[in-house]
Amino acid sequence: MNRLFRGRLGIKLRLVAWIAVAWTFVGLLDALNTHALANSLYLHPTEVYRFKQSLWFSTISAFFAGLLSGSVLLFFLRERVRTKSFGFAILINSLVLSTLNFGITTISYDLFLSIRSGLGPLSPPILQEASALLHSSIYYRSLVFWSLVVFLTIVFLHVNDKYGTGVFFNLLMGRYHKPREEERIFMFVDMKSSTLIAERLGHIRFFNLLNDFFRDITNPITDAGGEIYQYVGDEVVISWPIERGLRQANCIRCFYGMREAILKQSQRYREKYGMVPDFKAGLHCGMVTIGEIGVIKKDIVFSGDVLNTTSRIQDVCNRYDVRILLSKYLLDKLHLPPHSMQFMRVGIIELKGKRQKVELFTIEDSDKPAKEGRVGPLVDEEDWVRDDY
Repeated sequence: MNRLFRGRLGIKLRLVAWIAVAWTFVGLLDALNTHALANSLYLHPTEVYRFKQSLWFSTISAFFAGLLSGSVLLFFLRERVRTKSFGFAILINSLVLSTLNFGITTISYDLFLSIRSGLGPLSPPILQEASALLHSSIYYRSLVFWSLVVFLTIVFLHVNDKYGTGVFFNLLMGRYHKPREEERIFMFVDMKSSTLIAERLGHIRFFNLLNDFFRDITNPITDAGGEIYQYVGDEVVISWPIERGLRQANCIRCFYGMREAILKQSQRYREKYGMVPDFKAGLHCGMVTIGEIGVIKKDIVFSGDVLNTTSRIQDVCNRYDVRILLSKYLLDKLHLPPHSMQFMRVGIIELKGKRQKVELFTIEDSDKPAKEGRVGPLVDEEDWVRDDY
């Protein structure tokens, strides 16, 4: 179960749970607000409105509506509209979920009245009472109110995607309002031969290639518990809290997961761009200062020597003709089982702009992706498509 909640599925399930809980709370507040602000007619029991029943109905139906809507949004709609424009994605998601909630509300009213009276949901008295309730001002107000809740939920998820999983929530809660120190792992990933590829493809096609590349490696990153810190040109910076990155060698599995993801899409890349992108990665860990910065475009920023060192480590991959390099400092913290991975010492290197030398290692057979929980060959090396640039 713990392993389940560490991957992409776990992230989606947690978001669905958050939506269900939030909607339940909103449903409770909506029932209380309806009772407090409604016309005096509704402050006393009538055939259409009873406060206690309305309270239970609103809370329970909101929970199930949040559970179902969150599942549909995160497991069905989200990936299908991710490549569309922000406005189009919000419009489609809002229409689908509002229609879904309209159906849930209508069915819930009927079932609620049926349970209350002990009659069948399709019996004439229940249908007549449900019809009266569905034509009341309370029902129309509820539709408008929950359409707004749907819209705000979708906007929140899109903003969460923009900032990265968990980052917007940290901003909202003010976790990094005051700078604090944390030990984190960083991976700098850079597309190989990007300048030559851009010259051959042209700027528009190269930009589309970058978008496809970043999109394809996103799921492997989240599967390994990584957080996308920023995109810099053809480079992406990934980060883990130290415990999460070391657990099951997530920071190393991420590298193999990204390679496997690109390999699976190799035919699509060949048909669309005439080549398959390749990349190199550098990893290191250390203490960084984390805090909010900016006024107009506020963001959470990492600051510290570890970022510069990781960038320099990634830079020397070409010098030694390897796809991945990591520092001995990170390697010593991994505590991997014997024979799970074969490391090769590159040497003690003085990195550009750094006085202190860093001992670097690469991974033998780093061209071969790995399954979760171990590192080893998953596909034959000749199946990997190297670019010709």
